[in-house]
Amino acid sequence: MKTVFISPFVNDTNDYIIRVRAVLEDAGFQVKPFSFRSLAFSEVGGLFDPNNYVLVHWLESRVFTEGRGRSRVRLAGLLQFCAYVLVMLVMRARLVYFVHDHAVHDLSGWRRTLSMRLIGLLRRMSDLRVVHDPSFAQQYGAVYLPHPLYDERPEGRASQRPQEGFRAGVLGAVRPYKRIEDLIAVWPEGPTLVIRGRADAAYETDLRKAIAAREAGVLVDMKTGFMSREAFVAEMGRLDALILPHADASMLVSGAFFEAIGSVPFIIARETPFTRWASEQFSGVLTFRTEAELLVQVRRAWHARDGAQAELAAAGRKANALFGHAACVRLYGAILHGAALRSVEQGGR
Repeated sequence: MKTVFISPFVNDTNDYIIRVRAVLEDAGFQVKPFSFRSLAFSEVGGLFDPNNYVLVHWLESRVFTEGRGRSRVRLAGLLQFCAYVLVMLVMRARLVYFVHDHAVHDLSGWRRTLSMRLIGLLRRMSDLRVVHDPSFAQQYGAVYLPHPLYDERPEGRASQRPQEGFRAGVLGAVRPYKRIEDLIAVWPEGPTLVIRGRADAAYETDLRKAIAAREAGVLVDMKTGFMSREAFVAEMGRLDALILPHADASMLVSGAFFEAIGSVPFIIARETPFTRWASEQFSGVLTFRTEAELLVQVRRAWHARDGAQAELAAAGRKANALFGHAACVRLYGAILHGAALRSVEQGGR
């Protein structure tokens, strides 16, 4: 049985890595951690078997701290990055790099440039590059594989949705790259804007000042802090629309999109190549480029929410065919078992 080593092996912020591991196991692979602790023991021998794989996610992010206005290079993170690169240079297992971002979030100036160069280095080192946005497969010399976070049980959420009061929300990490303050500044009277997720203290202070500056009739419900999986699902189930306001063009796709599609009547997302593609697949995906267009889409969803509820089942069936667990097992297995690997190996090590 082929072995797939994964970094990171655990992610406390969402279920992405857990889902990837489940997909690979069902595709017939033995899954193990790619970490300094595992490399210090007997697992290191598996890295010198060319039939095995090493899957790397977000390694470049370890180099930087998070936080509004104070993101900086972490010396320990930079040393970790370099150590992993050295291991990957000498190993014989095939390196598969998942390109999640164009740049690390919340960075500017030379730090953003550095993060892009680190991402570029990992792309060049890899034998296979993977993207979850088909629009960037050619640009990054990558193969497209579905994002594994799609939830295949939308019927459990519809009954939780309130019957009165339109609720649209931003769920997940409350971070500057989403520009939530711009959303608060233009939010109209009537619908409720829900904000949930872990926030940096300085950014939370900025958001609360923005909320306080709005008129009394503007409804913004913000609660910050870690969200359990159960709390996230419950909050998603109470929304009429999920808003993806991500504004700094650092990411390819948002994991929250896949958690919401087929479960929430509308997804209102800033226009990117991926959200344009998604809006062609699903009538409930509405895109915007400016805050004025965002308000148009919020009002459109508000007035159409009763009819949109009936479309959820069809959207769920289509999402299941595109992103569901069975589709992921089939496609990940085909790529990593070698059915498509030879056709995309260009400039590998």
